[in-house]
Amino acid sequence: MIKLSHNKEILSSVTNALKILRLYTPKQQELSFTEIIRKLDLSKGTGHRLISTLVKEGFLSKNPRTNHYRLGLAILGLGGTIFSHRELYREAIPIVKKLSSEIQETTHICLLENDKVAYLFRCESNQPDRLVTQIGRTNPLHCTSEGLCLLAFQKESFIQDFLKKPLYAYTPYTITQPEKLYELLQEIKVNDFCYLDSTYFLNYTSVSVPIRNHLDKVVATLSVIGHSSRFTKDNREKIIKKMKEAANHISENLGYYP
Repeated sequence: MIKLSHNKEILSSVTNALKILRLYTPKQQELSFTEIIRKLDLSKGTGHRLISTLVKEGFLSKNPRTNHYRLGLAILGLGGTIFSHRELYREAIPIVKKLSSEIQETTHICLLENDKVAYLFRCESNQPDRLVTQIGRTNPLHCTSEGLCLLAFQKESFIQDFLKKPLYAYTPYTITQPEKLYELLQEIKVNDFCYLDSTYFLNYTSVSVPIRNHLDKVVATLSVIGHSSRFTKDNREKIIKKMKEAANHISENLGYYP
């Protein structure tokens, strides 16, 4: 009887979790905690447990500006669509493909997903020593240029909360000191790009630039990742220049004009 009851509880949790995901439509892209539990007639305890699990697993994400919940990028791993990023996806694809072809490096469009960076789109290079990042995957913010470039343009309260968390050193070059990370974030805002070498994977360099929407908000980053041997000073400057031009093009297509 105990086992049967336990199985029923699991089935009920799975059913309610799926019902939460089905609440989202093209016209209903964000929901508050109260709206979710009211629509599904859930108790606060059950709602909190289910939503926390969905956020942890990447199927929901919390908008730091509104504190409402929206679909997370883990849905992409199941072949789903993130409605709120459809326009970005559509506008970015041809530009990202062109950039990747020109610089011969793997190029990504990345988004902030809770306190991680997630990968919306990837255009792979033909380089034999390229890194492959799965679409929908999430990586840490503090050791990736795409993550730090997103973090730099968030609200100050979000940044300070993030810097209070323990940060893991993936390589000897990973920056984990809050003071140094904060200084780097200020530099990123001034320079409008982030450049990191060997901070997540040894001997691999990543460069990222922000993408803005019609409200002048940074909604994504354009990121290039490749073997460090190819990022000489001259080549690095050329890549950053082309990346900024591509990111500006995407931003303009999203309605941003400086």
